[in-house]
Amino acid sequence: MFWRYRKVLRDRAAGMVFDWRRGYGSSYRLLIAFVVSVAFWVGIYGFIQVDEAEPVELEQNEIDVAVVDLDAEQNRWLAELIDRKTLFQQRWNVNDPTVIDNVVEEAMAATFPRGYDPTLRQISLPQPEASLANLPGMGPDALPTPDAVASVRYATEKEDWWIEVKVIEGPDGLDSFRFPFEWPQDPKLMSEGEMWAVVLTADWQGSVVAVESWWEKANDVRTQPVLERLRSAKIEPITKKGSLRTWRLEAEVVNRLSE
Repeated sequence: MFWRYRKVLRDRAAGMVFDWRRGYGSSYRLLIAFVVSVAFWVGIYGFIQVDEAEPVELEQNEIDVAVVDLDAEQNRWLAELIDRKTLFQQRWNVNDPTVIDNVVEEAMAATFPRGYDPTLRQISLPQPEASLANLPGMGPDALPTPDAVASVRYATEKEDWWIEVKVIEGPDGLDSFRFPFEWPQDPKLMSEGEMWAVVLTADWQGSVVAVESWWEKANDVRTQPVLERLRSAKIEPITKKGSLRTWRLEAEVVNRLSE
């Protein structure tokens, strides 16, 4: 083994063998290299300033959601308004003939009717041909003379149109009332028994906040004057501050001649 050790020393001195486990020479060189490397990176870190990016705040989107109990008595008018104004009411509007036609077409397309092929058959008139004869004294040139009609003119009193407002549904504080309604633009436009369905909303002090009518009278020229008069309705205030109060009213045209 001694000769092998001498051979290793000889080869190592000649530079033919490299020991991977440890280096030869002074150990201070490794320490100096470590110190130089650490000083280099510390210097770089000292001169270079690194700023961390601040997180961007996301835009806060907020929405207010109001939950309304449509089964409650005080919100029944709102449920009826939703039924009338939404597309569900228009989709099943029987006054629109296109809706019925679409339903019939869908029903016919879902069924398979039995085919029918009509056959033409010539029908001949009886021989000899019959002739039409008028009854005696009832020919086209012998019509009876019409009876004389006397023209009668009845004297009528001048109309006295009033609007009677009835409370159909709502809390206490508003009673039924009436007011005269003159329409000089076209008196013939007035007709007894016409009616407006109105929703009136007021605050706790008795001030009217909103007055709205159903869509049937939206294009009526008399609707706005009637609603303006309802805005001045006398409503009793409540003792404590509270939420809005809502009434469902019916305004009917009445002729008060008999009174």
